[in-house]
Amino acid sequence: MAEPGGRRVDLEHMHPIITEKLSSGGEVIFTSAGTSMLPTLRDREDQVCIVRPPKRLRKYDLPFYTRDSGQYVLHRIVKVNADGTYTLRGDHQFVNEEEVRSDQIIGVVKGFWRGGRYIPCDNPWYRLYCRVWWLLYPVRYVVLRGRGAVFRLRRRFH
Repeated sequence: MAEPGGRRVDLEHMHPIITEKLSSGGEVIFTSAGTSMLPTLRDREDQVCIVRPPKRLRKYDLPFYTRDSGQYVLHRIVKVNADGTYTLRGDHQFVNEEEVRSDQIIGVVKGFWRGGRYIPCDNPWYRLYCRVWWLLYPVRYVVLRGRGAVFRLRRRFH
């Protein structure tokens, strides 16, 4: 996160302020960092608007949460489990994160700005995009793994 004037602030120090703001019904906006949510969210380019999470999140929601290690993460829910936990995965990842608990979730993305355009997460076109992206996972996995294997072979023989 950046303070006014562009100085970066560690999320660990901002956590109490974020929690307080969300608990009072407010919103928190920050620039996303990392590549795990590509192509939806671009590293240090797109901003997200976080709000207090509802009691129960839905498939395709984007919770902002902490791992038990203390790391802050923003990934997509790919499954709502019967025991009340969630299975999450970044749009640009191939490994699920199992059993994320509700107490780990700080907030949920209400919408985001991509290239200056606001996209609400309840937009029907965005929800369709989420479903299609999820359905294409097996194809993406094969293509990207295959491309990586070809690249490694070419490197080995050149």
